[in-house]
Amino acid sequence: MRASLIRRFAALLLSTLTLALATADPAMAAKKVPPPPQIASFEMEPAEKVAAGNELFFRVEGTPGSRATVRVAGVTRTLVLQEVDDGVYEGSYTLRPNDRANANSAATVTLRRNGRSSVSTMARLNAAPVVVAAPQPQPRPQPLALNRFVATPVDRLEPGTELKFVAEGTPGARASFTIENVANVPMRETAPGRYEGSYTLKRLDKVTGGVPIVATLESNGQVVRSNLTRNQMLVDSRPPTIRNQYPRDNETVIATGPVTVSGTFDDRGGLGVDPKSVRITLSGRDVTAQSSISPDFFTHRSEMAPGRYVADVSARDVAGNPVRSTWNFVVEQQPTAAIGLPLTVTSHAPNAGVPAGKFTVRGKTAPFAAVDAEVIGVASVVGMVGVAQKLFNERITADRNGDFSFDVAPQMPVPGMRYEVNLVASANNQTKDTRLVLFQQR
Repeated sequence: MRASLIRRFAALLLSTLTLALATADPAMAAKKVPPPPQIASFEMEPAEKVAAGNELFFRVEGTPGSRATVRVAGVTRTLVLQEVDDGVYEGSYTLRPNDRANANSAATVTLRRNGRSSVSTMARLNAAPVVVAAPQPQPRPQPLALNRFVATPVDRLEPGTELKFVAEGTPGARASFTIENVANVPMRETAPGRYEGSYTLKRLDKVTGGVPIVATLESNGQVVRSNLTRNQMLVDSRPPTIRNQYPRDNETVIATGPVTVSGTFDDRGGLGVDPKSVRITLSGRDVTAQSSISPDFFTHRSEMAPGRYVADVSARDVAGNPVRSTWNFVVEQQPTAAIGLPLTVTSHAPNAGVPAGKFTVRGKTAPFAAVDAEVIGVASVVGMVGVAQKLFNERITADRNGDFSFDVAPQMPVPGMRYEVNLVASANNQTKDTRLVLFQQR
């Protein structure tokens, strides 16, 4: 009797479980067994010869988000393909001397996703591409086009300036722009085929009017690029300035040899001074051809008779904005008497060039005088956005002959960097100051 009851209870339990399985949600069951990934095509770029040193290139189209691998008969390594676009996998392999692959070797691709896999085999490496089981013929993608890339002009390239860019081309692509050595920024499609993006300059960004800026469109494995037209980003409506004139206005120079007349150009954030536009006259005499001229400075050095001189310097920047500076100075042949505390720089002429790296500044003053020396480095490359850096700030003491020197070691030297040297000598309740500007050679 008891055994009969046990058998009847077991039969009832079995029927209940069978009914539960029969009435289970089919959708839930389907989720537990995902479909295998599909391979639409498997191709190999034709190789001139299947031999050591030659590269085999494979391309597979199929279900996106899968892991694609290729095995080649006679090659022990498994090639893993990269998904370069949705459902498009590409990779290459260079045959090695110990590989045993030949023109008749088969290549097999495996696509794995969610624990399921699909396999397709290319019968021979030199065979034509195989297309398998494509549900429907896919339309051939249209050639990708980038028809226009422009920037909204700005007056100056300086921290806080917002640079805005527009690209026009094929709709539905991924767009971005790159400022060389500064930033890579994605662009947003604001209308079909119109992409917009912006970037705000930061304090240490190094951007010039001619820095390479490139727009990129990517779609369906295609990539196109367009360069921004040089200097198209800048309006540059402000003129440059002429600074650090030497001799200073109304200064008297004691001539013990050739006299130097020099100055610096500053077009910070602009397109820079055009050296061919510079004209230098001394009391009406054109000395341009006898002068050294660069986008950063000008220097003229010659014997000058005692008397008053008028220096007249004019120039234009690359955008055509003019600048002119006129000042006076006096040349005397012999000092009538030594008055005041002496202070001169003996190692460099005003507005001279110095080589890259560490350099030494030497000078002369009264014996055992204290000299407060300060050197500030300013990035003066045309259009560079940056900040000044203090390179030296110490008090030094002249020796018994009045000679002194110190070394300057730039932390981040760049061609065209301007070094502003400020010196103040103190002795016997007297002080004397002088200022010297140097440039790192380009």
